[in-house]
Amino acid sequence: MDVSREQLKLSEGKRVLSPPYVASPLYACGKIVNVLGFVPGALLDVQVGGSVVSANIAGGFPSPIGAVITIPAALAVGQTVRARQKALGRTSPWSPPVVVRDHIVDFPAGLPRPEVDPPPVYECGLRTGVSNLLIGCNVWITADGIEVGRVDGAVAHQGVNVNPRYGLSQTVRAWATLCADSSPPSQAWVTQHHAVPLPAPTITAPIAGSQTVVVDGIANGARFTLSRGGVAIGTFRAWGGRFTVQGVAPAFVAGESLSATQQLCPGDPISDPGDTVVAPCSALGAPGVGPIQAGDTSVTLTDFVPDARIRVYASGTKIGDGGGPILLLSRPLVAGETVDVLQSVGACTSNWVQELTVRCVDPPVGASPVSLDLFPVGWLDYDAGTTSIMGMSLRVRGSVAYPAEDDGPGQPFHQRLAQLGRVPIAVLIHGNHSAAFPNFRGYDYFQEQLARMGIIAVSIDENESSARSGASNIIERAQLGWASVQHFQALDAGGDPTFGGRIDFDRTGLMGHSRGGEAVVAMTELGAPAGVSVRGVLALAPTDWGATTLEPQGYPFLTILPAGDGDVATNDGALFYDKAHLDPYRCQLYVDNTNHNYFNRQWLNDDAGGVYSLIGRSDHERILSAYGGAFFRNTLLGEATVGYLEGLILPAGVLTSKVHISFQRARSLIVDHHDDANGIAVNSLGQPTTQSGTLSADEYSFTQAGAPRFNDTFFGNTIGMVARSTRPGGRFRSTLGTSVDLRRREVRVRAGEVSNGGTPPAGATGFELGVETTTGAVFWVDSDGVGGVPRPFDRTAGTWSPTTKTMPSTLRFPASCFELPPKARIRAILLRLDRKDKRALAFDDLEIVRTR
Repeated sequence: MDVSREQLKLSEGKRVLSPPYVASPLYACGKIVNVLGFVPGALLDVQVGGSVVSANIAGGFPSPIGAVITIPAALAVGQTVRARQKALGRTSPWSPPVVVRDHIVDFPAGLPRPEVDPPPVYECGLRTGVSNLLIGCNVWITADGIEVGRVDGAVAHQGVNVNPRYGLSQTVRAWATLCADSSPPSQAWVTQHHAVPLPAPTITAPIAGSQTVVVDGIANGARFTLSRGGVAIGTFRAWGGRFTVQGVAPAFVAGESLSATQQLCPGDPISDPGDTVVAPCSALGAPGVGPIQAGDTSVTLTDFVPDARIRVYASGTKIGDGGGPILLLSRPLVAGETVDVLQSVGACTSNWVQELTVRCVDPPVGASPVSLDLFPVGWLDYDAGTTSIMGMSLRVRGSVAYPAEDDGPGQPFHQRLAQLGRVPIAVLIHGNHSAAFPNFRGYDYFQEQLARMGIIAVSIDENESSARSGASNIIERAQLGWASVQHFQALDAGGDPTFGGRIDFDRTGLMGHSRGGEAVVAMTELGAPAGVSVRGVLALAPTDWGATTLEPQGYPFLTILPAGDGDVATNDGALFYDKAHLDPYRCQLYVDNTNHNYFNRQWLNDDAGGVYSLIGRSDHERILSAYGGAFFRNTLLGEATVGYLEGLILPAGVLTSKVHISFQRARSLIVDHHDDANGIAVNSLGQPTTQSGTLSADEYSFTQAGAPRFNDTFFGNTIGMVARSTRPGGRFRSTLGTSVDLRRREVRVRAGEVSNGGTPPAGATGFELGVETTTGAVFWVDSDGVGGVPRPFDRTAGTWSPTTKTMPSTLRFPASCFELPPKARIRAILLRLDRKDKRALAFDDLEIVRTR
């Protein structure tokens, strides 16, 4: 929240100056170092391999791209790179070292594929942005195959000036090299007409004393002219969207008028001007700050003046002083302490401070798991004729996306990738919908993303199954799925020009939606064809027609449950999650404000009947893409992306506040999962539990059919505990039986607010989790400090009964949050219901998990 600086007592403490940071990763052969996070105007030193190779370099402004420093010699594998800044009469410590890597280790099939960013490109464009680049690579642009612009030594998102201007209907592509190794070409973009005249740009009013100004609404490739007091101060080429003009001299003065116009083709009329007036110092607000949690050694700025100096105070004392967008701190943050973030521009210091309380858990935002763009994507439709399934003749057909030499239908398979070995395959099965729609094409966006990563993605046409229902239909769909896999086995073994000898069926992934979600679980129970091993199964809004045992096993399992599902309103995937074996993990995403259909581009209607406020279709797709991409990158490519599924990191571009994660993995210490049939007084360790105060707790069936049930709002397939306390302070204590060192571990419990089936009461509830040491001391952490107990999604506007569900999610309590004494060991875990609302809470899967 914003707090008046006058209300605070902020101490400068020691003369802290934060080190800048070096953008990473860095790879051999690069000749630049990109430094960010410094005080505007600082002098920068760069150290390579322990020696200063560039000294007293004028850094300029830390945002948006920082300082790009050319170094004397190309980087070599194993060297360490660090930077420091000199400003405010001080010299900072050196930044954390970045170790130079060999890009072939990370990208054995060649450099990632450049992306024209942003698209599209327009006739007469003079500058194009290119992203998805390795820092230090060389990048160039071609128009109809002829080079029109180049930058040697690029940053991760690089602007490239174009000469001559693009003509109409030219094909534009970006390319990159590093260490004489070439990337595939970017997607091809054909230049198109633009609006004439272009719309007026917009200008963010700069603050008096600033030397930067942000201009928005620039057409891709246009030139814009910035004027100050009616006098032009410069004309600039820009890629589309936002452009920051830096180094304006003299600094802006309050009340000055600024205007900007833009133009693409020389003969076009110039746009109307966009205008603003320089704001006084009093208008400088507090910066925006991203999530912070205990143990963080940096803060991320989400909104700040580009040439601002940023200061960070913890418990009133300064621990950071530098620039955005990431500012390194002099010490780790501690749970519960107050952090104040302040910005200043020139001689102007904001009267407002962004104040935050450090949470125990507040995960950082990372890149989207589907931002891994390595290969062009080829497409083919296949039709393998008919097969007999359960006495019916069904066609074996669908579409396949695959890593290719270039984009488009029938392109050759990517040769360099194929030379490295066989490529994993993911099989997608749609659900029941009108056969008038090509339902199997509804996941083309996800197929393309998987293929860009290096995964063959097959989507099966199962429309011929849409006229039937019941458990037998699920088996039919599952067998049709295996028929397509066997078709690709035949192509692989038979020397097919595209897929011959190239598919790794030992790394097969399955994804199904609706009936397809149940079918992919049934496929594993039917048994895979010889030579096929299923490495992961994703069930999206699956049905439960009774075709399976509800026990996914032998593979990691992920289910995504739309909270506003109007088709599978009972969220049957919760049954599968609760019974899934830990081979080695299971994950459930319960997603507020989503429906059943919007994950498939061919399913146009809102199955929830328009009674809920839904997030957009594109937001539905981003959820499947991000979490599904993390899942298949882990299970099929062996990459360390499980943290997205575990809630350790949030995927960028996703409405993660809507996503409630349940996660459990093997090799944890299960304290109590309540499925032992040994009663509430004994936990899963065979140790006693006790209840005190006004708490009452017992074990109940978290199902629709089991007994005893607390109420009818549970839709899973497990036994759990429901606890209530008539006065704040009721406790439930679970003995461990032996003392446990909690260092490098965390306590996890699945918790949820018990619904009454109707509209949830106003305001969230919660509890405290405590650990009791061998000395008898108890240390508590509030559930609000680890993300909070999720609210039930209100479904009373619909016609389903019961309407609103109880859906527990996993809360993580890291050891560092308890502030235990050195070498302390714990002997019990406690739950304390300390809220005055007297609401019942559901608990399950209390465990201790090793984190490192």
